[in-house]
Amino acid sequence: MARRIAFFTIGESPRSDVVPEMALCLGEHVRIDEFGVLDGLDAAQRAALAPQPGSHRFASRLRDGTPVELDHHATEARLAALMQQADDKGYDALVPLCTGTLIPRMRSLVVEPQQVVDHHVAALSAHCTTLGLIVPLAAQVATFHLAQPVACAVKTVHASPYETDPQAAAAAFDAAGRALADCDLIVMHCMGYGQAMRARVAQASGRPTLLSNRIVADALAQLLA
Repeated sequence: MARRIAFFTIGESPRSDVVPEMALCLGEHVRIDEFGVLDGLDAAQRAALAPQPGSHRFASRLRDGTPVELDHHATEARLAALMQQADDKGYDALVPLCTGTLIPRMRSLVVEPQQVVDHHVAALSAHCTTLGLIVPLAAQVATFHLAQPVACAVKTVHASPYETDPQAAAAAFDAAGRALADCDLIVMHCMGYGQAMRARVAQASGRPTLLSNRIVADALAQLLA
């Protein structure tokens, strides 16, 4: 019997940059539906979700790949409402495609990437001296925190998965890898990072490098097998 999951992006669906890679881990027996916080909104409605100066923010993208920055609290509230609309639709799991959201309890199984990734990282970093983290935005570096504390030093840098200039993107991931070369383990802490980006960071740093969306996909694959 086919299993059904719903992915929810804080940007606009479908997420052609993320979901196909995750789907490879899940298998052909899993049917995926996608929903987006920005789906159906016009430019003015999207502008109302823009972050205020100094506030915590999310990074995401539109369907055509255009990067967007969103207010954390307003976007999180819209995401929760969107997921609640799907809560009684018979999905085997509801999965937000963001590692920075807190979702209220629902009747369906909710797989929160922030909880899955951060507890996974806490376990793996138990014997590390320094953990390296990569986040999308420079503004997130100072405000970022893991949901589960770790017992080692943490070094955070930024490189956007939504950079539209390939050369600028490559340079940013190379720089991030070099900056974290003294870390024991690197985690790319955004669901928007892909395998090619991970490979670039790993090569530049020479350190073990984990993708958030792969950690989540591997957990989902076992839950839905």
